[in-house]
Amino acid sequence: MAMESAKPPVPPSKSVSVTFEGKNISLTLDDLLSMPQVAVRVHNAHRNTEETYSGPLLADVLARVGVKASRETEPLILHSSLIATGTDHYFVVYSVAEVEPSFNSGQVIVAVMKSGLPNTEGGIIELVNTLDAKPARWVHGLAELNVMSVAPGK
Repeated sequence: MAMESAKPPVPPSKSVSVTFEGKNISLTLDDLLSMPQVAVRVHNAHRNTEETYSGPLLADVLARVGVKASRETEPLILHSSLIATGTDHYFVVYSVAEVEPSFNSGQVIVAVMKSGLPNTEGGIIELVNTLDAKPARWVHGLAELNVMSVAPGK
């Protein structure tokens, strides 16, 4: 049986840039730690282990740039996508409705702790979700969150 080659660790992320409709903010590790924290227990299919991560909800992070769920903003939430990019340039796409608690029963967090310790293995800041069967849309070393609203063509 061939031995699985280990991937090199991603460069650590010291902050996350969040962009929406021309507004851009940068949240440091301390900023993320000062936000309300949520703990999630997930199955990591790559390792076949149960893991616990904690950090703010991604929805709370997005609210900092004006992406807030309300009756008035429901169309905006339903018509927006999110590209999350890591320090190694790996990126994934989510629908904003997927990460908004009022639309989805799963949780997506910006993890800053793993098993109660700094998340050094995940590049310090990591996007983790309970939505998917495997962690393919987790982003180690999370560096950028870019929200884009799309309108249908006429």
